Amino acid sequence: MSVLLDTHAALWLVQGDDRLSRAALSRIEGLAHDEIFISDLALFELALLITKRRVVINEALDRFLNDFAAHFQMLPLDATIATKAVELKLAQGDPFDRIFVATAIRHKLPFVTRDRPIRDSGLVRTIW
Repeated sequence: MSVLLDTHAALWLVQGDDRLSRAALSRIEGLAHDEIFISDLALFELALLITKRRVVINEALDRFLNDFAAHFQMLPLDATIATKAVELKLAQGDPFDRIFVATAIRHKLPFVTRDRPIRDSGLVRTIW
């Protein structure tokens, strides 16, 4: 069964970072490349984090993002997702999180995230 990854989960997967939970890693390891999704906006969020130096890379931003994106299938923002994102009863106002949750709902995918408010919201099935 396919999954949608939050930006941090996708980054940690690519980097082999041990902050990715065992449950998440176990679920992802059994999937084919075409079953692991990220929102296309995760690339923008990651670019912002890199620009703000919250994530450090050792190559040009565009090259890093292209290499990163090659690990996943992209799900684009559409009108249904945008509408759902603004309607969600989600405590946090982070627009990326709202879009990612709405994307998971729209595509009926479990969402891999360590974000506690999302996991506690009950809006989407989560894995962590």
